[in-house]
Amino acid sequence: MPIFKNKLSRLAVSTAVMAAWMSTGAHADVTARYGELQAVIDAINDPDPLMRLAQLEEILQKGNATEVQLAIRTAFSVDDPNVRSLALRAHFAGFRTFIVSAALPDNIKKAVEGSDKKAAEDAMRGDLMRYFSSAGYHFSFQSEYPESSALEFKVNLLNNKPVAEEPSGSGNIRGGLITIVTALNFANGDYSCSFEFTEYEAFTLKGFGACNINNSFLFPVTLHLFDSDKPPVQN
Repeated sequence: MPIFKNKLSRLAVSTAVMAAWMSTGAHADVTARYGELQAVIDAINDPDPLMRLAQLEEILQKGNATEVQLAIRTAFSVDDPNVRSLALRAHFAGFRTFIVSAALPDNIKKAVEGSDKKAAEDAMRGDLMRYFSSAGYHFSFQSEYPESSALEFKVNLLNNKPVAEEPSGSGNIRGGLITIVTALNFANGDYSCSFEFTEYEAFTLKGFGACNINNSFLFPVTLHLFDSDKPPVQN
């Protein structure tokens, strides 16, 4: 019985020591880490544009994964083209694959969904519509970005069948402008498509795409920078 009591006593002491450590050391560590992360946000929001750019560069070079992602997300919310450009380059340097989502322009969509059968048939007759109907409205890319300081990167369009071993195209980031050009295989023909993103809204890049397929047209495109910010798939 005394041995059992001694064990209980040691357990109680250990529990008390652990509780004391949790209330001091662990709490202090969490508080310190909170201060470090808050400092990242404050650095990117510095009122001096050169200072926030320099501090973003330092955070990226430091390479702490949590701080880098926090800095990049914060940079996208700052109205500063230089900071946003650096954040875009750093973010794309971490991509292995990304998806460009296409949509029909309003006039084509209206014709396809309208009651005028002839207008719908004419709209669906174009080769670009045939491509969308067969391959869908997503262009999947494999990215080969050399480093976050580079302006240009290689891409390989995974929609092509078979997928080429060599890059099918390239992209570049200049300021807040992103341009991607790629070769496209469709119906035993070789074509090319280009995508230009000029607008940014809520972690989403927006712009227009164009392909030199017969009877082509400009179509809206979007690129979500973070998977968690993609809209849910509608059934």
